[in-house]
Amino acid sequence: MKIGIIGLGLIGGSLAKALKLLGHTVLGRDNSKEAMLKAVMVNAIDGEIESYCDLDVIFVSVYPTATVSIIDEITPKVQKGAIICDLCGIKRPIVAEMKKLKESYPDVEFLGLHPMAGKENSGIKYSSPLLFENASLLAVRVDTSLAAMTKIKGLMLSVGFKGMVITTAEKHDQIVALTSQLAHVVSSAYVQDEMAPSVYGYTAGSFRDMTRVAKLNPVMWTELFLKNRDMLVDRIDELIKNLTDFKVAIEDADEEKLFEKLSRGNKIKCDIESNRLQKTKESYDGN
Repeated sequence: MKIGIIGLGLIGGSLAKALKLLGHTVLGRDNSKEAMLKAVMVNAIDGEIESYCDLDVIFVSVYPTATVSIIDEITPKVQKGAIICDLCGIKRPIVAEMKKLKESYPDVEFLGLHPMAGKENSGIKYSSPLLFENASLLAVRVDTSLAAMTKIKGLMLSVGFKGMVITTAEKHDQIVALTSQLAHVVSSAYVQDEMAPSVYGYTAGSFRDMTRVAKLNPVMWTELFLKNRDMLVDRIDELIKNLTDFKVAIEDADEEKLFEKLSRGNKIKCDIESNRLQKTKESYDGN
């Protein structure tokens, strides 16, 4: 298969490496000349995208605003039956644009994808063909044909994904606001405590776990947060409510209330982890 990847950072670079190892022809595009050079040097790509008219699949792996612009740019240039997929962490604005383009270009296939994989570090330097091993893949159909869905699913399973969850743009952005975006907000807020610079020798796993995702790309996450601000603000409000309940119980030395809150949190966590693998498997599309 002849595949184009636009954006050769951590996700795009890792996907390029994985697809190359499987024998596909992979062409790349990135605004950074250094990223392009590194991609060629590490054999992540066969060369630069010079034309879109003979590509079977194009993956767009850049920030949300740039993704919309690039999809607008390349759609008129691709061949009939080509599949354009984005790899962004939010879906509503991108899927909305794909739906508009689908009306004008009915012979082009569109599919919104979100690989649930990553690292604290960004850039092709940290990319790996093993990044997607046993990861989940979220997918939003945009009047996507069954043939195109089957082709992309097979391609993504071949690079290590363990399954695909088919969802809507609305549900995707709502749940990701909790599972990903809020976690980064909390981690960043937590590590900004004035006592944080004085913790050496006092830390263990809890501090490391809570601060791990405070290490991030602030440009990317600022855009992701603001593009999904309605969903994210709802989750922050819910968190503030729960934190306030804890604060009041502790201030009032309300042992019963504090025990109740801690027990409830413990039970929810245990319920989430109970048969987690089976529940995750059941969430996949089953095809």
